[in-house]
Amino acid sequence: MTSLTVDQNGLIPPGLCPNCHLHTGFSVRGSDISTYLWPHAQTEHPSVEHQLKYGVRTWLRQILARCGHCGKTVILYQLIRFHEDGKTGEVLRVIQVWPERQPRELHTSAPNAVRDLFAEGARAEAAEAYRAAGAMYRAAVEELCKDLGAEGNNLASKINDLVNRGVTREIVEDFHEARFLGNWSLHDGLEFSAEEVADVADLIAEAVRILYVQPEERRAMRDARKARRDAFAAGNP
Repeated sequence: MTSLTVDQNGLIPPGLCPNCHLHTGFSVRGSDISTYLWPHAQTEHPSVEHQLKYGVRTWLRQILARCGHCGKTVILYQLIRFHEDGKTGEVLRVIQVWPERQPRELHTSAPNAVRDLFAEGARAEAAEAYRAAGAMYRAAVEELCKDLGAEGNNLASKINDLVNRGVTREIVEDFHEARFLGNWSLHDGLEFSAEEVADVADLIAEAVRILYVQPEERRAMRDARKARRDAFAAGNP
């Protein structure tokens, strides 16, 4: 899943709620427990004097975010390094404490081989091993091309061939994004951000929804309508 982020002011941009799994807005909740947990527990913003007193610019802050849809709370830890002015700072890391982050999964309509590769990438992503995640998401796209009957001498040509098999140009471009992510992660050792890796995972999941889930849902509805017609005909000869 896409990680929630927190800016230096403790505000949370809209994102995917880990409770209701909907993309929604969040409000920050007040609490009787300390906002800052380390190096000193306190609710107020650490002043320059506090930062100098404890000898660190980096502080750990707890954020309680309330989902605008389901109303449930998400607990986040934010590691922030303050600048010399003591007011502004740089967010180093955001950790989702509860509910615990769960690795992504593709819909069961996707081929098992694709789901296995994607799941391995998702586990790497959840562990913040983003280069490994990029490699496995690329492998999942290659397996998708194989399942869709694409032909070519390399992955780039196989992805391009999908246009000849009814796949939209937009999905083809998305698959190239996954290819780039994997190639640059593996061959160039380039480190991508959590958001960049998550975006590629979302692109793959959306492609699976269009290519596999929606057709299966439509088949199920056709079968349900036919069964209803057959039952009606049998009862009204």
